[in-house]
Order: sequence, then C-alpha cells, then structure tokens
Amino acid sequence: MIEIYLLIAALSFLFLYFAVKKLILNVDKKALLEPIKMDIYPEFCEVINDKIRAFKDRIEEMKLKNQTDKDQFLEKLSDASRELTFIQTMNLSNKNNNIWENELFEFLEKLENILIHFLENGKEEAENLREFLMQEFQRLKSKSND
Repeated sequence: MIEIYLLIAALSFLFLYFAVKKLILNVDKKALLEPIKMDIYPEFCEVINDKIRAFKDRIEEMKLKNQTDKDQFLEKLSDASRELTFIQTMNLSNKNNNIWENELFEFLEKLENILIHFLENGKEEAENLREFLMQEFQRLKSKSND
C-alpha cells in the first residue's frame, strides 16, 4: 500500500517538475522572441543637445538681457551640454524609465532657467523648447513602438 502512495507522489512530483519547466521555457522563449526596442532616452538626449547647439549657433541673432553676458551665456550652454552628455553616459545601461525621466526633468528645468535668465524672450524660448521636446519625445516613443 505504501508503495502505491510513493509511486503517486513520485509521479505527481515529475508531473509538477515538467509543468514548471515547460512554463519557464515558454516565458524565456517569449522574452527572446520579443522585438528588441531601442531605448529612446539616449536618442532624446541627442535631440536636446542639438537644440543646445542651435542656441549657441543663433547667439548673434538672439536678444540677451545684457549683451555683456554673451560669453557667460555660451559657457552656461556648454556646461549644460556637458552635463547632458554625463547624464546620457551614466545611464546608458539603465533601463529604469523613472531615473531617466527624473534626471532629464531636472536637467531641462535648469536649461529653461538659463534661457529665462539670459534672454529677453527667455520665457518664450523656454516654452518653444518645451513644446518642441514634447513633440520629439512623442515621435521617438511612437517610432520605438513600431
């Protein structure tokens, strides 16, 4: 009688073992077959950096609050560009969206403050930058979902 119970227990164990193994293999297979999506944050950083370069290139046509602050404004933009590169480099392997979003939000807030501080129409430039970057972020998100 005890042999029958041991046989049933052994068969139940084998059935459970193979069922779990099959489930794990299916999960691994799904993960492998999912399309690899590019992380949009490094590409978004490049878009932001392009806008910073554009501000530098347009320095002559922009109206500064104080024309003697032109070199300081350029220096702040260069510092911002370096900071953005640092954020991008430090987070390249990071897949946590919250960390990327927090760091980029803080960075963009600093960039907006630079524009507002140095430019006569800083608030307008900051608003235009914000709208442009929102559109670009949406474009990158939709592109990565394709």
